[in-house]
Order: sequence, then C-alpha cells, then structure tokens
Amino acid sequence: MGLESITAKFKLNQKVKDDAFSVDSIPDYTLNLQIGSNSFRFCVIDDAQRKCLWLEDFSFTSLFFSEQLLDQLNLIYDDHQVLQAGFWKKINLSFKNQHFTLIPETLFKMQSAAQYLKYSIEPPSEPEQNLFYIHKNYGIANVFSADKQTLEWFRAIYLNKQIQLLHYSSALIEGTLSQNKEVAAKQVIISVEQSYLTIIVSQQQQLLFCNTFYYMSVQDFSYYVMLVIGELNLDPETCKVILYGELSHDSAIFSHLYRYIRNITFGTKPSSINFNYKFDEVLDHRYFDVYSIHLCE
Repeated sequence: MGLESITAKFKLNQKVKDDAFSVDSIPDYTLNLQIGSNSFRFCVIDDAQRKCLWLEDFSFTSLFFSEQLLDQLNLIYDDHQVLQAGFWKKINLSFKNQHFTLIPETLFKMQSAAQYLKYSIEPPSEPEQNLFYIHKNYGIANVFSADKQTLEWFRAIYLNKQIQLLHYSSALIEGTLSQNKEVAAKQVIISVEQSYLTIIVSQQQQLLFCNTFYYMSVQDFSYYVMLVIGELNLDPETCKVILYGELSHDSAIFSHLYRYIRNITFGTKPSSINFNYKFDEVLDHRYFDVYSIHLCE
C-alpha cells in the first residue's frame, strides 16, 4: 500500500522551533523520540548549550494495531526532512506504555527480564521485546517491553546509528530526582496521560515509589493518588504534590484532587535544560517526560 492511499489519523498539537536550530549542526544535537499507542513526540537538544531547540507533539486517533501506528509514522516521516536525518550525535527512543517494572540493580539479571515482567504486567496483545535501562546513579534497573514491529521500524529508519532504548518512566525518574535533589521533604510527582497516571514519590535523590495506574474517571484518579499517599504514611494536608502532563488548571481532575490535597501545584520545565522565549507558549508542566529523556545517559 502506497503512502498516498493511507488516511492520515494524526494531529500536530504542538510545534516549537528555536531559530538557533541549524541543519548543519545536527551532528552536535541529540534527537529524543517518544512513541506511545496514541502519541508521538520528539525534541532536539543542543548538548553543548544544554538547550532545547525543537519540540513537536503528534496525537493519533483510532489506531488499534502496530501496522496502523507504523502507517502513521511513515506519513509523518515522509514529510519531515529533519526527522529523516540520520547523522545525529545521539538518538534516544522512549517507549510510552505501562509495561515496566523496577528492580534493584544488585538483584537484576539480564536473562530474567521476561520473568520480572511476567509477574508485574498483563501479557501484551502483540509481540514485544524485553528491554532494560540501568539508572546507574540510583542503583535501579528498569525492565520494560516494547512492540517489536515499532522497534524494528525505528532501527530501520536510523540504520547506521545506535539507538538508546528506554521506558518513559525512566525519563520521569531521572527528571524528578534531578529536579528535586535539593528538596529534603518527600514529594509526590504525578504524570497524567489520557487514561493512566504515573505516580513517583521521591526524597532528595532517593526514589521511594514509582507505579502506573489505569483510570476511567476522576474518582479513579483521586483514589489511586490517595491510596499511594496513605500507603506511604504521608499527610495529604501538608505533603507536596506536583502535577505534570495532560491536564489543565481548570480540569475536573485538578478540582477533584484539590478537595483532598491542599499543597498541590503544577510542575515547571526541567531546570537542566535551557529554553528560549518561543517555548513560553508551551505550558510549563507539559512534556516533562520528553525533555527529561536527555538525562538518561
């Protein structure tokens, strides 16, 4: 099937480009990619300046199989000369799904990856490859799975480049621990997606909790947040909760959560990256997990 016969089922939600971006400097830039079942996002980082130069966010509708997702990626890439470039300094590919588990690095065995996942997630509907990322500074192994067809598609696009593979929770962990390393008190960080939320609890540079929950209603959302707060013996009246991701200040989720938690705020862009004025149009609490991919070395 030719690309001209494929119906576009994606929408470009956000595009920001710094005028400092130069095609000639691509060998000095890192390309950070994030792929999920209903979204594709990327940002370009100038490593020397620690500066974000480019951000794009695509959302998909009515995709049910890997082949459909790859059709949409083909359409996006076919019309995008920058993404097609193969001579980046580094390429990171982050998989956004709920198929992950965290293991202490001292207990991690590469050959046991399938067993770790077997006891922590439901079997995926399509063939997946088991992968892992080691958080060397924190002694954690993130074991996750990725759709095989999607993984091979990206490898074929960037045939002559080694791609670092990671789970989006690893970017959240690195970003959270880096952003809050000077904060002595425990903090609850919530990353919100369309149908699931990821909750991280940290204290300075220590990860105390990380898990993902599927929700169908505002009540579900609040239930999981309060469940984690209760399990960790935190006081909802005083503990600080920081929100990132797909929600707004006037959302039903925020309003409902505020009934139970008083010290709740929206997050800021990562302090580890510089942004020029063009990124002021992007809400500070959006794309934290995309920006933070660059921290995964």
